[in-house]
Amino acid sequence: MTVPKEDGAAVARFFAASPAWTGVARAAEITGFSDRVLLHSGPPAEPGFPLVKPTINSAAVACVYEGWARSLDEADALITSGGIRFAPAQDHRVATPLAAVVSPSMKVLTFADRNDPARRSCAPVNGGGTGAAHAPRYGRRSQEAIDLLRFLNDDVAPAIAPAAADPIPWFPLVDEALTRGDDAHLRHLEAHKLLVEILRTRLGAAFAGGKVGTFVAEFPIFHLNFWMAAARLALGAAEGVAGSGFVTAFGGNGARFGLQVSAMPRRWFTVPAEPPLGKVRDPYVLADCTGAYGDSALAEAFGLGAMAHAYCPDMRALHKDFTPPDLLALPERLLLAEHPAFPRSRARAGLSVHAVVAARTAPVVELGLVHAAGLDGGLGAGLYRPPLALFETAQRAIVAGG
Repeated sequence: MTVPKEDGAAVARFFAASPAWTGVARAAEITGFSDRVLLHSGPPAEPGFPLVKPTINSAAVACVYEGWARSLDEADALITSGGIRFAPAQDHRVATPLAAVVSPSMKVLTFADRNDPARRSCAPVNGGGTGAAHAPRYGRRSQEAIDLLRFLNDDVAPAIAPAAADPIPWFPLVDEALTRGDDAHLRHLEAHKLLVEILRTRLGAAFAGGKVGTFVAEFPIFHLNFWMAAARLALGAAEGVAGSGFVTAFGGNGARFGLQVSAMPRRWFTVPAEPPLGKVRDPYVLADCTGAYGDSALAEAFGLGAMAHAYCPDMRALHKDFTPPDLLALPERLLLAEHPAFPRSRARAGLSVHAVVAARTAPVVELGLVHAAGLDGGLGAGLYRPPLALFETAQRAIVAGG
C-alpha cells in the first residue's frame, strides 16, 4: 500500500526504534508515581463507564500488596472512598494485560530503545496460569491472588533480572517466532521457547531447576508481557508528528476501547467496548464477559496478533467460527509497510487511522474474555473488531487540528 504522506515521518520513527529488555525495576522508577496510584489497561475511566469489576478486584489485591490496606475488605473501602487514583497505563509508557493493575512497588520488565536509550517502557510480570487461575490479569479477589502477586514480584522478578544485564534486543526473537507459527498475541509457544533458552543459558542450571525456573517454563503466556512492553516502546516512538494518524496507543478497559494517534499524544478516542467474539468457557455465555479488555491490543496496533494469522495456523483454527472473511487480507490493506527489523518473517507493521478510513474497514484484535462479575477469571479468548467510527472520529480531529 502507499503510505499516507502524513504518516511518513511517524513510520520512520517507528521503524527506527529498537526495543531491548534491560532488566527489572520498581514501577515508580519508570512512571514517577508514588503513593496511592494504580495504572490500568486501556483508556481512562469515564463518568458513564466506570472501571469494571475485575479491575477493581485487582486494585484491591494491589492495595493489600502495597500495604495501603490490611485486608481485601479494607481495600474495597479505600477504593470506594476515592482514596486511590487510577490512570491509564499506556499514558505512562506501561502496558498491562486485561484486569492487571500496576502499583508503585511492583516490579516491572523494563525495556529501552537501543537507538535512543532515554526512551523506556515497561510491563508487569505475567502471572501464567490458565482461565481459572488467580493471575493478576484475570481480576480475582482472593488471598491466592495476593500470594501469587507476591511471588511474581518478590521471587520471579528478581530471579530473572540478571539475565538482562547484557540487554536483549526483542525484535529478532519475535521475528523468529513468527516464522515458527506464533502470532505474538495469543500464541507464544515459539517465543517462549526462545525466552526460556535465553534465561537458562544466562542464569544456569540452578535457575532452570528451581521454583521460578519451573514456573516460567510452564506457561508460554509468560512471554506476552515482554512483547507488550516492546510494542509500547516502538509505537510510542512515533508520537508527535503533525497530521499523522499513526496509532500509538490501543486497548480496552473492559467498558471502553480506544486509541491514540501520533498527531495528538495522550488524547484518547474511545467507543463502548463490546465483548470479543469467541468460544466461552462453560457454563458461561458471551453476555457474562466484559467488553474488549487489555493493553495487549498493542500487538495489533504494531501489526501482529490477529493481523498476523497468516503465520499462525493454530489461531486460525481456534477462531475459525468467528473469523471475518477478510482477516488475512487486512495486513496488505491496513498496515503501512514491511518492518525492516523483521527480515525473516517480512511482517508488515504500523496501523494508521488514515489507512483504515481509506480502506473502509477496521482491524481485528485478539483479546481474552474475562468474567464481568469478577468471580471466575478468564472465560476464553475471541476476536474484537472496533467500529470504523472510532477511526473516523480520530481522523476528523486530526483534520480539524485537534
